[in-house]
Amino acid sequence: MNSNVSMLVQTILNEYLTLLNKQIPNTLEGFYLHGSIALNAYSEGSSDIDFIAVINRPLTELDVKEIANLHKALNQKYKGTVMDGCYLLVEDVGKDESEIKNCLYVNEGKIKWSNEGVNPITWWILKNKGITILGTSIDTYDFNVNDKILNDYILKNMNTYWANRLKARKRYQSMSILLPNKLIDLEVEWSITGMLRQFYTLQEREIVSKVEASKYALKKLPERWHNIIKDAISIREGSNIRYYKSKKQRINDMIQCMDYILN
Repeated sequence: MNSNVSMLVQTILNEYLTLLNKQIPNTLEGFYLHGSIALNAYSEGSSDIDFIAVINRPLTELDVKEIANLHKALNQKYKGTVMDGCYLLVEDVGKDESEIKNCLYVNEGKIKWSNEGVNPITWWILKNKGITILGTSIDTYDFNVNDKILNDYILKNMNTYWANRLKARKRYQSMSILLPNKLIDLEVEWSITGMLRQFYTLQEREIVSKVEASKYALKKLPERWHNIIKDAISIREGSNIRYYKSKKQRINDMIQCMDYILN
């Protein structure tokens, strides 16, 4: 397998593919990785195994049950390593989410019919940095994600999901100081690195890992925000180093930095 794929992930995928082929033979056309593995930023214990499974026929009700049982079993066996992805027909690869009618979405061992796992970011990473595990090269699929499509999606995401998240953080800012440091760590890491990856893409028309985007931001954003960015990077990388003594200041800087990035 590709050198970006760790031994643990290889073990999980080999078991998954063997069992899937046994339970639903002659159905899987291709299997591809995107997300952190494709961006060479996978961290065991915190990153997901993001995938697209391409199938050559619609799934039956029995197929769905078999897939559900398979993912549930793998999730229980390999705790802390989550498969997150979609089962799509060949003709749906690369399509806009509004055009895909039957997408089976898997996350944390649970499945549902939903298109939330496919968007321009998914397709951009798959097309430009995706890893082929099974089937023909991803290059053989006829789709592309141009700069405008990617840019429009990022702007929409910033002005909806991230804007709403910022409003919620401001609303409960005074109460946040009562939260344990571990929960504040999770919020700092998720919000700062997540927004900075969006910032990077808008600037450079490319997608990189959250850590790489955050290090880029240290060169682009005013020094005023460097401590909270370094804090987020440290958490993401699994380090115990923190750049604040005051919990209140840390929360304030996080919210103000989010505001600065958004506006």
